[in-house]
Amino acid sequence: MKTNYFKIMMPIVLLLSMIGCTGIRVTTDFDKKINFSNYKTYNFSKEVDNVSLNDLNRRRLKDAISRELEAKGYKLAASPDLLVSTFIKGKTRYTAVANSMSMGYMYMRPWGPSSTYIDVNKSIEGTLFIDLIDVNEKKLVWEGVAEGLMNPRTDTREEKINSVVQLIFKNYPH
Repeated sequence: MKTNYFKIMMPIVLLLSMIGCTGIRVTTDFDKKINFSNYKTYNFSKEVDNVSLNDLNRRRLKDAISRELEAKGYKLAASPDLLVSTFIKGKTRYTAVANSMSMGYMYMRPWGPSSTYIDVNKSIEGTLFIDLIDVNEKKLVWEGVAEGLMNPRTDTREEKINSVVQLIFKNYPH
């Protein structure tokens, strides 16, 4: 079986690196008519198990979300009031800068040996969505989104996932 490592690694880099950079933008939106104190239980939708992460990082994401919801008084249940759904998307951006050097100038023009350096930088802009869906009404009641440029070279993945999820739930209306 042939494995496409890019498809596996890209979402991991997107999620895990999100806090590694400054400039993470977090937004939330919710139905202002909903009384969130009426909700007592939660569980994860089947789609969470299909998020483009490896199993280890998917569990880290679910654990971080569970920690935040349980800190707000919710309990994990087989028949929940709220269903948690997540989605990750991202895009790679490249920038290039060309620098030319020459040995000397004559009449405002370079002359002699010259060289040009092209510096190409790669960055990833990623977005993590966390949605809470009212099971009885079958409608979205809250959404938290974290987006920003990410550094793919991080070594504290679990801490970064926890930090991103904590930022997303910071303004949760419960």
